[in-house]
Amino acid sequence: MAGTKTIAVTESVWERLKEIMKRQQAKSLNEVVARLLEETSGVPSSRFGVHKRLKVKFTQGEHEEITRDIH
Repeated sequence: MAGTKTIAVTESVWERLKEIMKRQQAKSLNEVVARLLEETSGVPSSRFGVHKRLKVKFTQGEHEEITRDIH
């Protein structure tokens, strides 16, 4: 992972996230949040890669380095 950040959620949100994690058999809360974001934003999880048929993928760090605004 490129880095981690901490967020604060209410107890009820925490419980709901844990329920989703169990139901989806996710390995982490990060995975749960990523899935929820993907579902709601319509952005595929491969957004940090290149065209799928090319079979070339960038890490998030590589993507950020390539797309960094140099101005």
